[in-house]
Amino acid sequence: MTALKVGLALGGGGARGIAHIGVLKVLESEGIHLHMIAGTSFGSIVGAMYAQNPAILPLKERVLAFLKSEAFRRTKIFFIKRHYEEKKNKSFMTNLKTYLQKGIFFGISLQRPSFISEDVFLSQMAQLLEDKPIEETIIPFVAVATDLTNAREMVLSEGSIRRAVAASCAIPGVLPPIHINGAQLIDGGWVNQVPVAPLQCSGMDVVIAVNISEEVDVGEEVFDSGLDVVLRANEITRSVLSHKQLDDVDFSIRPEIGDIHWSDFWRYDEAIAKGEEAARAALKPLKQLLWRKRVKKFLTISH
Repeated sequence: MTALKVGLALGGGGARGIAHIGVLKVLESEGIHLHMIAGTSFGSIVGAMYAQNPAILPLKERVLAFLKSEAFRRTKIFFIKRHYEEKKNKSFMTNLKTYLQKGIFFGISLQRPSFISEDVFLSQMAQLLEDKPIEETIIPFVAVATDLTNAREMVLSEGSIRRAVAASCAIPGVLPPIHINGAQLIDGGWVNQVPVAPLQCSGMDVVIAVNISEEVDVGEEVFDSGLDVVLRANEITRSVLSHKQLDDVDFSIRPEIGDIHWSDFWRYDEAIAKGEEAARAALKPLKQLLWRKRVKKFLTISH
């Protein structure tokens, strides 16, 4: 029967994106062949690695070796994580320390393009990805970034895969904008949390989306400062955008990652397990969808 073109969209969410490894493990074990992959932020790292070498075991080993490395531990991601943890404690001294840390962070970010330098950032990409053009991946791949220069989404499908993925992951203020073809590019999640559209535009018959973004908490929380209000407004905007972009996707997998923060890179075992669990739970309806699409395509071509 006629083969389906299946695309996989891997969303952003920092360390939560490690769950993509678990999803890919299940799809691979079930023989679900992918014809194209699109990635945003950490989804672009996992997607690019798998596109270069479609084998989940070496991908997992390479990612975990990097996350356990001293080079990664020396990055300022750990500083950000300490701030996040301490913010939960309401004692006077902890709050004082938190605000001091916050001042240091924003002070650095206001004086230079990012908290982490471009040299450090690109050296990390070199530990994860082969130095080859995007056009040479085994599975066709695109990375989504946000173009600061032209105020639009940028779909990167050619050139250095390391720079493309770095651009897709460049969290504003934390990681540096990446310059490609005259544009300054940052994290793709600011315009496209789960990059479904690039796959649909490329003629995929079925698009599977993996959404690992955090849900916006609702309740009676009080937002005491202008910064709190700005951050909350940003959360709402990104959540609404994400749901809107997923409205017409063929199939969506959402791992129940819970309280894993975007900087919780040491919770990799938990994240991978959650991704695998979600993918296995979705297998039956996914296979039914693929069968229906395959039959429909066959009948359409036959007539």
